[in-house]
Amino acid sequence: MIDVAIIEDDAVIRSGLEQFVELQPDLRLVGAYESAEAFLMRDELGPQVILLDIELPGMNGLEAVFHIKEKYPDTQVLMFTVYEDAERIFRALQAGAGGYLLKNTPFVRIRAAIGEVLEGGAPMSPVIAKKVVAYFAGIPPMDEHRTMEGLSTRENEVARALVEGLTYKQVAGELHISTDTVRQHVKNIYRKLQVNSRVQLVREFNKAKPF
Repeated sequence: MIDVAIIEDDAVIRSGLEQFVELQPDLRLVGAYESAEAFLMRDELGPQVILLDIELPGMNGLEAVFHIKEKYPDTQVLMFTVYEDAERIFRALQAGAGGYLLKNTPFVRIRAAIGEVLEGGAPMSPVIAKKVVAYFAGIPPMDEHRTMEGLSTRENEVARALVEGLTYKQVAGELHISTDTVRQHVKNIYRKLQVNSRVQLVREFNKAKPF
């Protein structure tokens, strides 16, 4: 079971997320809070994943990420917000957020993101991933003339798809392989490049030279 907590001040959205988590057979809701302060007052062990809003009463979500990671370093934080401006995105990632999802994200994608962040990925809504790519040197998405040394042809294909912001399922569909194979390629890519997140992979991709 994966322990999940929710920090969201909008009662309707919070209730929807609670119902979604409780309906998943492999997820366990360990708490739903309307403020970061309320969550940080808890004495229990940290959940494995937190869905965290940015616009909160009192301490905002960007400040909360730092304090949550300080108290629970092994907890993965997924930002869940309406904001898609570059400043908030990078402040969240720099503070330690493991992923960044917009509130229009379908529940099925949220479920996939929870698994992805626990596997060492950095799930992001496609529009967010594209902004991350643009920030790190403005390389056109899916530049097929750019490869990373040390990776096989297939691993480079998977890496380019991840940089573009595709989910594991989308990568599998595009390359006609299984999602389990995608996960194995991602593990090999991270190991070979000595990175542990999609943001770090983007940095390495940007350093690569076109052949």
